[in-house]
Amino acid sequence: MAKKNNIKQVIINIWQGKLGLSQTFWLVFIIGGTIVTLPSFILNDEFVDSISDIGALLAIFFFIFQWSYLVWAYVGTWNAATNFKPKKNQWSWGTIAKVYIVLSVIRSISLIFR
Repeated sequence: MAKKNNIKQVIINIWQGKLGLSQTFWLVFIIGGTIVTLPSFILNDEFVDSISDIGALLAIFFFIFQWSYLVWAYVGTWNAATNFKPKKNQWSWGTIAKVYIVLSVIRSISLIFR
């Protein structure tokens, strides 16, 4: 039971931006987002047209999971960037991360309507 609550707390902490910008950006957003997005290159229209109804249903569940993860990663990284406090004379990595997130969202939306 404690392990389940621990995982739940990690998910909540990332959503709230409490993990830290570098860990959230690199582990959750970049690495996790890449891993979750990779199967999308296989699950293209031609592949989906050739699979069974059960396969199509599994693909739908995968896309729901994928987009849920990506929204969670975007929000968590945005909140971590908001919580980031740069040291004196240090670049504002929080602002840089937010610009990257906005560009990534624009790119994702443009791919949907392509």
